[in-house]
Amino acid sequence: MEKDIDFVLTWVDGADADWLKKKASYLPGAVKNDARFRDWGILKYWFRAVEAYAPWVRKIFLITDNQCPDWLNLNYAKLVLVDHKDYIPKKYLPTFNSNCIEVNMHRIKGLSECFVSFNDDTFINQPVTPEYYFHKETPCDAPYEHVFDGKGYQPSEGWGISVTDYMNVQVLNAHFDRKCVAKSNKRGWYGAYLGYKYRLQSYIIKWFRRSEFQHLYTPHNEKAFLKSTYYDVWDKEPSLMDKTCSRFRELTNLNIYLMRFWQLASNKFYPVNQLRAKQVVQLGADNLNQVERLMFDTQVKSLCLNDSSDLSYEDYESLKPRLIALFERKLPTKSQFEV
Repeated sequence: MEKDIDFVLTWVDGADADWLKKKASYLPGAVKNDARFRDWGILKYWFRAVEAYAPWVRKIFLITDNQCPDWLNLNYAKLVLVDHKDYIPKKYLPTFNSNCIEVNMHRIKGLSECFVSFNDDTFINQPVTPEYYFHKETPCDAPYEHVFDGKGYQPSEGWGISVTDYMNVQVLNAHFDRKCVAKSNKRGWYGAYLGYKYRLQSYIIKWFRRSEFQHLYTPHNEKAFLKSTYYDVWDKEPSLMDKTCSRFRELTNLNIYLMRFWQLASNKFYPVNQLRAKQVVQLGADNLNQVERLMFDTQVKSLCLNDSSDLSYEDYESLKPRLIALFERKLPTKSQFEV
């Protein structure tokens, strides 16, 4: 892999008083301890992991909203601090919508054609090579197809991510014919590498001669992208992308998953099954042992520690120092990203 690869990391300090004040001015009554914005104090370990396990990365673009960790070394050549106003069109600002923040990443000045997008809850967990993400400048990925989608609505939780997934797939179906896509890349769409579960479902879709994509599962981990994919989607669906850039999340938003689906439907992927290597843990009051087991599992290349609104503020306060201690045990050496 000769092409430069960049990492893009989105981060917000949800406890920042100025940020909370700005958010409240546009959304009175905003929840202060929203799980999506809680800061676990482990961001520096994300950078330590990159330095330890992916030292080959060209640049790291850290996206923030006029925020900066006090320990961050802004003079380090590999680090680029990016404010929302540096790349998101002015008409969309200010935004508190992660969809808007992510679907505009292609506008970041100096970003490489090949980049990997991270949320701040996903950590590289073991050494990875550039080829783990890109094979000859093609993203490593797989179409994990589902014949049926999951529940999109729960009375206690409202509408879920399945609604956005559904809309992403419907946009995809307006531009691609699944039968033609799969026929031109049989190994990618029907190969044994998919595993029994997903290979069977891909064949069921084929046997019923469906020309539409049904549902594509997306692991909640980092994702490899081509910047040109973003330009293509924005060019084909400017109105829908414009509506996605609302100030706060809305049910009619598309999201970054559409970019991944578009790459798959364009057959711009190198077929690799990374489901075992990419793990997700829903942080809970009593599952730190599971986190520890996965963190020291040499087969787990990346680990997402997903916060949840089900985790009470009291449990969050109790779990936070223990999680930090676990990271300190795994990654005790200060990185060049720290002052």
